Amino acid sequence: MSILSPFRRASQLFGLLMANLHVAVVFESEIYQGVFKTTCLPFLYCHSCPTAAFACPLGVMQYAAGTTHAFPFLLVGGLMMVGLLGGRLVCGWICPVGLFQELLYKIKSVKITLPRDPGFLPYVIFIVLIVVLPFITTEHWFSKLCPVGTLTAGIPWVLWNPVNPSTGDLTIEPGTIGFLFVIKLIILGIALWLFVSAKRPFCRFICPMGLFWSFFNKISIMKLEVDDGCTKCDACRTKCPEDIKIYEDPNARDCIRCLECTDCKHIKVIGSLPVREQLTVKS
Repeated sequence: MSILSPFRRASQLFGLLMANLHVAVVFESEIYQGVFKTTCLPFLYCHSCPTAAFACPLGVMQYAAGTTHAFPFLLVGGLMMVGLLGGRLVCGWICPVGLFQELLYKIKSVKITLPRDPGFLPYVIFIVLIVVLPFITTEHWFSKLCPVGTLTAGIPWVLWNPVNPSTGDLTIEPGTIGFLFVIKLIILGIALWLFVSAKRPFCRFICPMGLFWSFFNKISIMKLEVDDGCTKCDACRTKCPEDIKIYEDPNARDCIRCLECTDCKHIKVIGSLPVREQLTVKS
């Protein structure tokens, strides 16, 4: 375990808590629509989850593309600021989906190594499901098919199906669960198998938020550096949740800046004290 692991886990749990503040849903039996729902946390989660208190950034992008046909300048500008500060730092330190994948990967099973290069798949998902299809149909297609949404929103609402206090009717009317929900369950099943079998497959091949921030890794204030003493022993790859050989490209676009690799003395954070020294500096 890296010296930073306990701090990173605490930060990830904080992100999970922030995304699920609406515990009053137990009594209200409906999705929160208060003031917080007009703002977004800077990571992926499902805004339709029973306990979600904030809007999903990807949901807002789909809404802008499909309903208002207006570019979400404020949202994108805020996300760009986050990216300029730390690249994909949020992916490694706060995103609950990343935490979920890392925990499932610890389950003993046959492990597989996925290709390092995801090709055009993340771009296709972003362009087609976040922009084009919502623009044409006004439906939030990424949200409909996202396995995270199925797990944290679709299945809980179907199993619970409380009476909507506003209408007096069941939240999900009998007979409305159809073929699309079966497709969603199949996608979720494949995703869960991959989460157990491979390192962070959702982040590497699917997540539009990760793709967005990946463009900032090489220009962000935070960067990683590998010194000349590196022996290419692959200890960094073993610790890396994204299965990266850090010495090949310290600021690779798929690096989530978890800093687990800085447990090696040859890998440092540029522009600040090495991580090991930061933890031992006396006030």
